[in-house]
Amino acid sequence: MTKIHHYLLVALAVTNGLSACGNKDAKQTTQVTAPAAPAETAAATQPTTDAAVAKSDTAQAVTFDINTVPVTSAELGSFPYLGPLKGYTVNTSNSEAYDFERSYVYDGKNLVTVEGKVSQRLLDHGDRKASELMIQRNYEDLLKTLGATKVHSGKVERAAIDKLGNDEVYKHGKWVISTDHVTDTYVIRQKDKEVWVQVTPLGSDGNYALNVTERAAMPQEATVMKADELKKN
Repeated sequence: MTKIHHYLLVALAVTNGLSACGNKDAKQTTQVTAPAAPAETAAATQPTTDAAVAKSDTAQAVTFDINTVPVTSAELGSFPYLGPLKGYTVNTSNSEAYDFERSYVYDGKNLVTVEGKVSQRLLDHGDRKASELMIQRNYEDLLKTLGATKVHSGKVERAAIDKLGNDEVYKHGKWVISTDHVTDTYVIRQKDKEVWVQVTPLGSDGNYALNVTERAAMPQEATVMKADELKKN
């Protein structure tokens, strides 16, 4: 073998060795970086905790839909529309009436806010006391003739009250929002009215609560005082 041939063989061996090392390094690099791809894909498709919570809150916020209630044209008379049972009188010391106030009505899941004209009456019996069943059936039959839809019958869940607080619920509902007494909740939907009725027998004493709320916008009565009026005062 000549010296030239010897040098050529050595050079070829060195070149092949470098090529093999390069291929080995490339394979090692691929093996290290390849697992990162699935992790990035998972991060892109996995919803964040905040987003999941927000979606859950939105789902819970969906509640009673008044548009599912049939429209009635029955003659209601004058607000508060419903009178007491025979022999019962309004306990004026424990009754309230407002041109505009907030009420809470229970739809079986949530306490729904209704604002408008409000009547909160506590009805006391005289010599004649009606049973809880008689109180419930009387108003159920009357409200049926007026085209009312019964939204819920039962006690209010403690969790629903706790969301608002006892003081807030009592202030705007009195006895009709209770974990102790059964309340029958109705709504009357008319072309120009939405009237909510809550009937709550209060136990063996024979008295009952009757709340009526007609949804309405607040009458704007506060105004800016003019300069000439200010001088008079």
